[in-house]
Amino acid sequence: MISFESEYKNFNQRLFTLKNVSFLIEFFTYSCLIIFFNLSKFYTIIIGLFLLAICSFILISRSKTNIDLITFQENRIILNGETFNTKWIKSIDIKETYIQILSIGSRQGLRGAIFYLKIKNKEDHYIINSFDTYSDEGIIQIFNEFKKFKEEKIIVDETLILLRIQEKIEKCQ
Repeated sequence: MISFESEYKNFNQRLFTLKNVSFLIEFFTYSCLIIFFNLSKFYTIIIGLFLLAICSFILISRSKTNIDLITFQENRIILNGETFNTKWIKSIDIKETYIQILSIGSRQGLRGAIFYLKIKNKEDHYIINSFDTYSDEGIIQIFNEFKKFKEEKIIVDETLILLRIQEKIEKCQ
């Protein structure tokens, strides 16, 4: 049994990240400018409020789920996480599961990139490290353990991303 634990973040910490707050401030600023220049049009205010509600819904749905403990046992992966602030545990058969290693780019270059894992199953998919709670070394270890337990080879695309993570570890930390 091998376990990987991340930094714990509750729903408020996931929702009120710097990225989400700056997005809402930018949206609010641009909406105010549009409303200010079209003050006589009532429907502009309604459209602005509607768009703000849609953006809030997107931010909440993106921040609602977090996985903070991953355990590999024989032929199963056990995921401990929470949706909003309600804890849950899922046990998934490793043979019916696929994994992808992906990255979110940044204007800061490699230093600001966030690498995450997407685990897909027949029923669901799970995103690991979407809030930058796992270390880069942890992401590599989780990915390698998954491939080892499933007895799969690492393909070229995955190797390139692993090399980028390794480069980030060497140069930026």
